[in-house]
Amino acid sequence: MQPKFLQPMTNNETISGKLQDHPLTDLLQTLQLSKATGLLTLQRLEQEKSIHIKDGNIVFASSNQQEDRLGNILIKAGKLSREQVEGALKLKGATQKTFGAVVVELGFLTPKELFEGLKLQVKEIIYNLFRWEEGAYRFQPGGLPPQTIPLALDPIQLISEIIQRLQKESDSGM
Repeated sequence: MQPKFLQPMTNNETISGKLQDHPLTDLLQTLQLSKATGLLTLQRLEQEKSIHIKDGNIVFASSNQQEDRLGNILIKAGKLSREQVEGALKLKGATQKTFGAVVVELGFLTPKELFEGLKLQVKEIIYNLFRWEEGAYRFQPGGLPPQTIPLALDPIQLISEIIQRLQKESDSGM
């Protein structure tokens, strides 16, 4: 089903607006239908989260919120201890390597576990965006930033997973 508010867009079209007027579900569907490539940035107060899109699929997400950092996501998932994350962050600062490269180099995670952790991080960032009832968005066409490990998540499948999770939480009174 095509979103009501936006028609498929051209590859060089910038769009912006308010989430109250155009829900995230519709934005992601429009970007997928358009096979868009670029950066969807969402802001609410001091919070900023970005979803990187390639050919309509979600390939990465980032956030300026501490709870969305990969280390915190991996601690919450039971994949790393706080001590391991703190050690990796110290080494990261001294070497200018990415956090992911450091945890693999230290043997805390395998490359496959890191990849799964990155997918979990992206899903958690987007899941939290679905809880936003207001905010601003802007989609800027363009390429992916360097050092991005593209994950290629189908937006429709991800939306379905998130809706199921929200319904479970609602049913359990969370």
